[in-house]
Amino acid sequence: MIEFSVPVRVKKSKNKWFVLNMNEYRNAHHRTLANAKKDYHHLVPIDLIRQQTHNTLIINPIRVHYRYYPNSARLYDRMNIASVLDKFLMDVLVKEEIIKDDNYKLVLFPTFEHGGIEKEARMDVSIEVMPR
Repeated sequence: MIEFSVPVRVKKSKNKWFVLNMNEYRNAHHRTLANAKKDYHHLVPIDLIRQQTHNTLIINPIRVHYRYYPNSARLYDRMNIASVLDKFLMDVLVKEEIIKDDNYKLVLFPTFEHGGIEKEARMDVSIEVMPR
């Protein structure tokens, strides 16, 4: 099992954040999206992930589980957050050659759950490598 945490927002400018959710993604300028994706890449703990995978490329199918810890009790739409975060994270894992690809045959039914309220919002990620 590979486990790590990732933030759910990236710094856009000195006082502004790009929150990884479908509302911001849908309304953002293409340059803002490109910068957010690039900046997000630097926030993913690649060294920790590589350590847990013994620095080998995962070619087997994986199950990904996301546990979201919002910073308020406000109700939210799960897939509004999970869809963008999953997209950004899977692209990072492919680019860093941690997983072979992020197609539906290799990334099996990602799941998402509410983890509880925390001071700083975050997403805990668990990746289970399945047998071939």
